[in-house]
Amino acid sequence: MRKSAILLSTVVAVLALASCGSTPATTGQSGAAPAPGAAKITIQDGFGPVELAAPATRVVSLEWTFTEELLALGVVPVGVADKALYNDWVTAGTRVAESTVDVGTRQEPNLETIASLKPDLIVGNADRLANNIESLKAIAPVVAFRWNDPAKAQLAAMKESFTSLGTAVGKDAEAAKTLAGLDATTASAKEKLSAVGGTFALAYPAGGAGAATVTIFAKTSLASQILEEAGMTNAWTGNADSDGLSTVGVEALTSLPADVNFLYVSPSSDDTFLKLADNKVWTGLPFVKATHTYKLDPTPWFYGGPTSAEQLLTQTVATLVK
Repeated sequence: MRKSAILLSTVVAVLALASCGSTPATTGQSGAAPAPGAAKITIQDGFGPVELAAPATRVVSLEWTFTEELLALGVVPVGVADKALYNDWVTAGTRVAESTVDVGTRQEPNLETIASLKPDLIVGNADRLANNIESLKAIAPVVAFRWNDPAKAQLAAMKESFTSLGTAVGKDAEAAKTLAGLDATTASAKEKLSAVGGTFALAYPAGGAGAATVTIFAKTSLASQILEEAGMTNAWTGNADSDGLSTVGVEALTSLPADVNFLYVSPSSDDTFLKLADNKVWTGLPFVKATHTYKLDPTPWFYGGPTSAEQLLTQTVATLVK
């Protein structure tokens, strides 16, 4: 189970509903039988190779990352997990269609509802699906990607799984075009950000851990790697969990350099960082005194696909480059 999603659920108000333009999506239709002799499609996921007789057209997504990616590829899933929350948390790209069926939570999807949709592909996170993958395979082929493989950088893993998903749904050209768009946005951001200083820290309130506690993205996290790909340097060097996150007290922020660009997200109605105005450690930090603290709003989904990655880059540029 993806630990970062559990941690972030304590601060759901952080995410403001927003909608960004995307390629118009097409509704999934029942897939036609493959032509005699047609080559099978082989996808490598977190458990090994998965064979598909033909590109999938009726897809159920059990993870927000892949819901976002399917929509970016122009595919409307027939079913998704945590549908209502998706439109609150993932603020970039196309919204989930009214016709898409909610199949339960990401932790406990409803197998009967999934089966009733007659999918030809179920896609999700390998860690989250490990306990019920055989039950899901009894319904349809399952592709379960492993996003936090310690042997692979999270940004590289995201791009690889997105490319593989494009192949699984017959959208190779669309996947290549989307990644080319991300590369172009990254290059543009790199050029613009070079003028504002290259160090950053990215944080959000550690919900439930106290007002003077924050969670910071370490170098191993996807969000950090997106910004570092654009030429910035993550100034945070503290220990992190397998998701690339460090939860620390404000005192730990004294290790950040004075010229760091401190990027953060927080609920507009209950901004934890504004509440720190009476905290002497916080107000004494050099980057706070220099007003180098910057709020990203609407909040990007830090664990998504290329669309969310582009949103993080464009918001960072808009915030820092004046």
